[in-house]
Amino acid sequence: MANILAALLFAAAFDPRDNEPHENIVRKPEPYDIVKKSMLVGMSETTEEVCETIIFNKYEPAYGHLLNGSQVEVLQRGGYKFVKTHVQCLKENRPPCHGVKDNMYISECVTVYENADAMVRLINSFGPFRMGTIRVPILCECRLRRQYRHFERVGLYDDDDRK
Repeated sequence: MANILAALLFAAAFDPRDNEPHENIVRKPEPYDIVKKSMLVGMSETTEEVCETIIFNKYEPAYGHLLNGSQVEVLQRGGYKFVKTHVQCLKENRPPCHGVKDNMYISECVTVYENADAMVRLINSFGPFRMGTIRVPILCECRLRRQYRHFERVGLYDDDDRK
């Protein structure tokens, strides 16, 4: 959301005819506002990650997976390069999230993917590269499921002679 807002502000402040930004249109936030917002969210220097994450900035993958699961080679030479930031969970076996009460929730760290178009060809094929849609990891999230437990009602019929 912040990136979209920044792009809109930049577009509104930039006049393509004279290639100079109009400073009177763009308001820069005061440092106090930034601190206030982060305090509302609860950010602090002692904040810990819920899920351990790996970030590959400007990553150029040599291989990828199509939507159907087929492994493909990604074109990374000539006039074409596929560059994307990859964000994924450190461990692929969906470990539990850090700091979640395991007696109330079942938690797991899960890598979320988006679809991206790239020039690809199947592994070990020598045909031409074609446009295809591959899966790209974009974030690591903590998924929660509430644990429902069955409780026995102790002493329900203690006063009666029922069994």
